[in-house]
Amino acid sequence: MRIFGILACVVGLVAGGFFATSNSSAHAVETVKIGLIEPLSGPIAAVGTDALQAMETAAEQINTSGGVLGGRMLEIVPLDNAMSAEKTTQQLKKAVDLGLSFIAQGIGSNHALNIIQFIGKHNKRNPDKAMLFLNHSAITTAFTNELCSFWHFRFDANVDMKVAGLVTQMGRDVGIKKVYMLNQNYAYGKSFQAAAHALIKERTPNIEIVGDELIVPFGKTQDFTPFIAKIKASGADTVLTGNWGPDLVRLIKYAAGANLPVQFYTIYGGLTSSVAGYGADAHKISLKQINEYHENDGNIAADALAFGNAYLEKYKDTWYSDRYRWLVGMLAAAIDKAGSDDPVAVGQALEGLTFPGPLGEVQMRASDHQIQTPLMVSSLSRDYKMPIMYKGNNFKIAFATDGVINREDTTLPTTCDMQRP
Repeated sequence: MRIFGILACVVGLVAGGFFATSNSSAHAVETVKIGLIEPLSGPIAAVGTDALQAMETAAEQINTSGGVLGGRMLEIVPLDNAMSAEKTTQQLKKAVDLGLSFIAQGIGSNHALNIIQFIGKHNKRNPDKAMLFLNHSAITTAFTNELCSFWHFRFDANVDMKVAGLVTQMGRDVGIKKVYMLNQNYAYGKSFQAAAHALIKERTPNIEIVGDELIVPFGKTQDFTPFIAKIKASGADTVLTGNWGPDLVRLIKYAAGANLPVQFYTIYGGLTSSVAGYGADAHKISLKQINEYHENDGNIAADALAFGNAYLEKYKDTWYSDRYRWLVGMLAAAIDKAGSDDPVAVGQALEGLTFPGPLGEVQMRASDHQIQTPLMVSSLSRDYKMPIMYKGNNFKIAFATDGVINREDTTLPTTCDMQRP
């Protein structure tokens, strides 16, 4: 009996050691999951799919370099909200059930606000299961002002910053006298509207706003004929718009069809899915965008260009939003800096973190969790080295640089009074 007991003890120790080793090994290879809540179905699905591809490519770059925390890989978990507020909430609850600590999103500021509020309440009730919100494109300024939260980090320039850049560039064009504004009737569009009024008055008081309208958003406005007629009647030489997706594509196509003699200053005019939507009409209009960079500029950092070229080779799509690379790269750096994937530690590590952007260093401002970055304004042009590609289609047009807006000109004050854990 004694021998049997000793043998049983030995077997138990060996087995215990085996299972402990197995569990340790399993933990060592456990991925760091990032839930991506976007419209992957419905009328905005093309934009959501582009976001998913961008996030996955950025994660692959980190994984190829060894991942985080000595070998853990990053994994993007797609969560389709079909551009529905109810489904965004459902996917957040699913993310909680899956044990996700990191949520990324950016298409639709109304959905971003939902996420900010949900995570704020969740983290207060469940501090041991906290979540961080990594915002790649929802740019309503209030999110880093009066609605700021420790749990929210924005990796894209906010509305005020982008409008400041557009207005600064408009001020360099002495031919601009009259501007018509057309925006989407929800939080983001109203944020754009307010910023444009304030910044035009401040930076270009010689420019007159001759029209200002809000449209029903998210592809529900089908006929832009009345808006084109109003723009033409106003005598505007420039249209300033934050529209995106089908709300921009239809505006541009109707303007091209009417031979509207204006130039469009946009935030999202260069989205490759939008350029695909313009089709041949892209050659009939004057359109400008503001974003991180475009591949035909000769002064872009080599690592950003290399990433864009790899993306183009893989998907046959032109790389548009370098901020996805910043988001994933800075998250990985923060996890390694914290020595943990604990959301509180990672959030603290993200504050003040810098990253090499295409036009110079970008930084996550600690006071409001708003990325600080230079921006570029560029115009659609037939003079290019690399054309815009989307799903393998060559649109025989690209962007040419109009001007760079330095970080000093896009850095704006914040009213954030952040409560930290």
